[in-house]
Amino acid sequence: MAKTQKQEVVAAETNTGLSTNVSGIEIDVEDIEIPRINVCQKMSQSDAPVGSILFDKTYEIAPPDTPVKVITVAAQKGWRENIPFEEEDIPRIAWSKEQADAIEAESNWDMTEFAEITLLMRQPEGSEDGDAFQLPIGDHNYALGKINVGKNAYRSTYKRLATFAALQSGVPIHSKVWNFVSEELSKGKYTWFNPSLSVTKEEADEDVTAFVKNFLGA
Repeated sequence: MAKTQKQEVVAAETNTGLSTNVSGIEIDVEDIEIPRINVCQKMSQSDAPVGSILFDKTYEIAPPDTPVKVITVAAQKGWRENIPFEEEDIPRIAWSKEQADAIEAESNWDMTEFAEITLLMRQPEGSEDGDAFQLPIGDHNYALGKINVGKNAYRSTYKRLATFAALQSGVPIHSKVWNFVSEELSKGKYTWFNPSLSVTKEEADEDVTAFVKNFLGA
């Protein structure tokens, strides 16, 4: 049963950094429009092969099962109403457990975990589509994008980042290069492609870590 009334819940403010002045313009990180990263699914309105990693709905970064080297810039956990896809209601979101509990207390739906993850994707070797990789940092070109993950994708991305942070205390997640890949999953008669992150032994370049620190205002 759908809700009859929706209330806007204001997310708690977060210190996202990057407060500077460039050419007389005061810039805050929240003023920057970061393109979306998506995994192309069967129902996606895209001509790209199913399972491809897409950047800004336009650029095919990698086919399925092909890792892309990334730097994890930031990851923020949230909660949203678990409203079935066929319902017309837009899920409300919360950026704190207190907000999530408040929404759930008067909602017809459970609140489920999700995350927003900001990634620097390194241009793959041999890639000729340089338009997507507009950020030259050190010896490589990068694309800065953001992906929204929930359910299986939340477990295979954000939880792995959180586990790394917990077990590698004092080691920033942006100091490591991660593999970002789209993998096929199945359950019953359904199949889909799921994003996944796994840490590598490669250290991020100093120029990259400096970029991330500046972006985060560290």
